[in-house]
Amino acid sequence: MLYFNKKADLRMNYYIIGDVHGCYHTLKKILNHWNPDDEQLIFVGDYINKGRHSGKVVKYIRELQQKYPDTICIKGNHEYQMVKYIEDETPYKDMKENYSNTLKKYDLKDKQRDDVTWMKRLPLFHENQVIYVSHAGVNFLGVRKFKEDSWWSVLRYRGKLRRMKKLQVIGHTPTLTERPEFTEKFHSLNIDSGAGNFANMSAVLIDANGQLLNTFTEEVDKDDRP
Repeated sequence: MLYFNKKADLRMNYYIIGDVHGCYHTLKKILNHWNPDDEQLIFVGDYINKGRHSGKVVKYIRELQQKYPDTICIKGNHEYQMVKYIEDETPYKDMKENYSNTLKKYDLKDKQRDDVTWMKRLPLFHENQVIYVSHAGVNFLGVRKFKEDSWWSVLRYRGKLRRMKKLQVIGHTPTLTERPEFTEKFHSLNIDSGAGNFANMSAVLIDANGQLLNTFTEEVDKDDRP
């Protein structure tokens, strides 16, 4: 199990980006709203599949990590499943279609194998005094949350969340409004606005006290669509 636990830097705000799904051009647009001097960059996972540019997305995000070492990249279920396919040497015909389509242009089996290692090592969550960020959220029972192949895990869960005092920020399940949605009942903020469905990509700015300051949404660029 991989996770990341770090005390909050109370001098900084947090710029958190929802599911990307291979939408490279849209990602660059959403990053235009980010101020790296004052805001820690955090991603909720699902960098690959569906959009046209999974390889470019991973390359770009890894470059951001090199330039800004406090950048946090959470593992999504698409990274987990891709690693499984590659390590198990799954034939293309036995893969889900969007995974096999990705591999036609993104050679994770050979040339970009280092990206597989990167995906495998991504943390399952990031937590500090004011926020808890994971891909799909902590289920209300708190069971099997770090068992990566479980439907109850923070990679896959869809349903009632555990309410925390700190703000829980998630992606994974596209919102009906195609915008970030706060749910008071769970004290949670879902920022998957449907990039995987070629709707929108969103980011949120959270202050050092865990309060929502702003939301940013960009329509998926036509050049990111298959």
